[in-house]
Amino acid sequence: MIEILLIAVIGTVIAGLWDLKTTEVPDELAVGLVVIGVFYWIANWILTGDFTSLFFSLVIGSVLLSIGLILYKKGQWGGADAWILAAIGYMIPLYGGQLFIIPYILNFMIVSIVYTVAYAGIMGLMNPVSLSLFKKDLKGNATLLSVPFIAFVVVYIAFLATNIRSLAPLATVLISIALLLVFWRYAVIIEKHVFKKKIPVKKLRTGDVLDSMKWIGLTDKQVKSLKRTRKYVVIKTGVRFVPVFPITLLLTLLYGNLFLIVFG
Repeated sequence: MIEILLIAVIGTVIAGLWDLKTTEVPDELAVGLVVIGVFYWIANWILTGDFTSLFFSLVIGSVLLSIGLILYKKGQWGGADAWILAAIGYMIPLYGGQLFIIPYILNFMIVSIVYTVAYAGIMGLMNPVSLSLFKKDLKGNATLLSVPFIAFVVVYIAFLATNIRSLAPLATVLISIALLLVFWRYAVIIEKHVFKKKIPVKKLRTGDVLDSMKWIGLTDKQVKSLKRTRKYVVIKTGVRFVPVFPITLLLTLLYGNLFLIVFG
């Protein structure tokens, strides 16, 4: 099984780096990983007579692909995201005698949040104007944002004064809500002023994504057509999300379920 694990890691790492560099992962790479996964377990079935891994590969991979494509149709994900998630299901249905996808999905949620916050933070630091706009936005929404912070302070003081243990989880929830509200306002600024921009059509490139489109890059033919009919277009970039897949894959293979480590 070591062969398919190496292929999964190397293939998803290449896809992640490709996404960071160009924002567009080639269909051949993503679909190719799916094909490799299916044929690997077919070969394993023929050689060993064990149908279990092939069965779970087909079921898990197909379910993940269906979910991913639905998210893609709704404009929530890119096509590469759908195929790479499915590829992991097809390539690694079982690991250590257990369903691999369960700890992977749980870890995926943790990594996604951390990665998105870090990515948005870095993009903000690279665009000083967005930080200035963020400060203004915080002032404009001071009342909304101050409520959970004030509630947290009140509950925390009550906890210190009374030592009632049930107040500690409530304080944690309140500060989490407060921080999420702040990040929400920051994300709104980043989306409007960093992830979307109006450019002259002459600067449009193959692979760019129009604001009005689903997450799929423009083809050469579409770019040429737009250059004949438009002067300006609005393009979006968003978080280059594909690196989350190999990061989560490596963490899951090395450490298992991170929820058990963090919250256990």
